[in-house]
This record gives sequence, C-alpha cells and structure tokens, in this order.
Amino acid sequence: MPLRDEAYEPLEWEDRVIDQQTGDVLVPGTPVNEVNLNRMESGILTSHLDVGLAALAALQLAAATQQEMEKLKNQRILQGEATITANQSNGYFRDFEPFIEISPPGLPQINTPNYDVILTPTVSDDLGRVGDLVVYDKTQNGFKVKMTGSAMVVVFIWTLINPRV
Repeated sequence: MPLRDEAYEPLEWEDRVIDQQTGDVLVPGTPVNEVNLNRMESGILTSHLDVGLAALAALQLAAATQQEMEKLKNQRILQGEATITANQSNGYFRDFEPFIEISPPGLPQINTPNYDVILTPTVSDDLGRVGDLVVYDKTQNGFKVKMTGSAMVVVFIWTLINPRV
C-alpha cells in the first residue's frame, strides 16, 4: 500500500496469457492479491480526498469572491442625512462659512477623489437663504460640505456615487 507521502503511481494491469496448445504461461499477468487490491483502494481514497479538497477550495474561493462583490456593491452608492448649523453672526457677516464633515459608514472609498456627491436640501429655517451646498475635501473616509447662504440650519440628504467601483 502506498504511503501518504508518496505520489500514487497507477499500476499497469496485465492479463495472464496461456498458450492454448502447450499450456505454457506466456505472460504471468498481474496478481490479484492483497497488496495490489489495497494499493488500488488507497489510490481511490486519495483521489476522493483530492476531489474533496479541490471542491472545498473552490467553495472558499466562491465565498471570498462573493464577499468582495458585496464590499464593492456597498461602496458604489451610499446615502445619509446631515445637518449644518451656522454660527451666530452680527447679522451681516460671518467669520467663516458653516460646514460639516461627513464620514460615510462602511469601507473606505477606493476611487478617491473621483466619486460624486449629490446634495438635496430637505429642511431649513428658510430654504431661500440656504445658498449653495458645496462638497470639498473628498477623501477615502469622508468629505466636507459647506453652506454659502445665510440660513441658520439646513438639513440635507447626501448621496455618494462611486461608479468606477
């Protein structure tokens, strides 16, 4: 019986050939005995184990591929809501334009800074005074949004779209 560390070498089986006229054995043939049969069983078992390991490796690869696809799908479009609250001013001037830093949940964006962000204001103390909402400083783990208008509070929905993921 072959050892587990040895590679399996197939045995070339031969028929026993006898001369019909003389009765002499021309080819002794491969003996059907315990050694040869156990060797054959060991080869069959080894091939089943190899097929099982290959199937297990294929399943693991498929699971890893599926997980990677889910990761990429979850990076393609993200959405959330944020609020910018302005600082108090003297009624005419502000020291700076109010902004907020947004860190989308999940994994870092792999296509930085080439992703798009769409902003949709939903609530404000005065929608006419929101001005523009501007996205800037896009990084792998987030971006900033500033408000150029004079509203004190604006709530908006942000949608991050990363089409090249």
